[in-house]
Amino acid sequence: MLHRADDATLDTLAVNGLREVALGIESGSQRMLTRIDKRITPAMTRAVVRRLTERGINVKGYFILGFPSETRAEMDATVRLVHDLWETTETLPGRFRASAFEYRPYPGTPDWRRLMATGHYTAEQLLDYSAVDLTADGLDESMRERDEFNFSINLQLSDASIDYVRRHLVSIARAQHERKEAVA
Repeated sequence: MLHRADDATLDTLAVNGLREVALGIESGSQRMLTRIDKRITPAMTRAVVRRLTERGINVKGYFILGFPSETRAEMDATVRLVHDLWETTETLPGRFRASAFEYRPYPGTPDWRRLMATGHYTAEQLLDYSAVDLTADGLDESMRERDEFNFSINLQLSDASIDYVRRHLVSIARAQHERKEAVA
């Protein structure tokens, strides 16, 4: 929707006090975006983030790593998109913040139905959430704010290993924390 908004509309939003927009960007891979019926492209994301931050409107982007069948290259494309958006907004009045999460299927979603239809998983497996400590036993300050979001079903659904997914989650969270600290 924001991609279709003209400049006058975005200017009006900014003048009337819009300070931040949260966007479920999800992925930097067009195949993953299509698979989850997101109806956006990475190019659209780049354009929207630029247009908003040029007007002093901050953007918080949410990303998911570890989608079913997601390859390492597709995951790397998502990480690259996060870094591109940080770089794009570096000199603009608005800022881009990123928050990334490990994929979890939810009942009633198309992914849930697809996973259940394979016969490889049970509802109990897909709902077996457990806490994941990405904070190095509480010692990593950059991860502390994310504790309540670090949970997993501990099933490798992507082509990349769970460790690969988690290394990227930590990397994004640490880089975002460093960016926040640099501004403070």
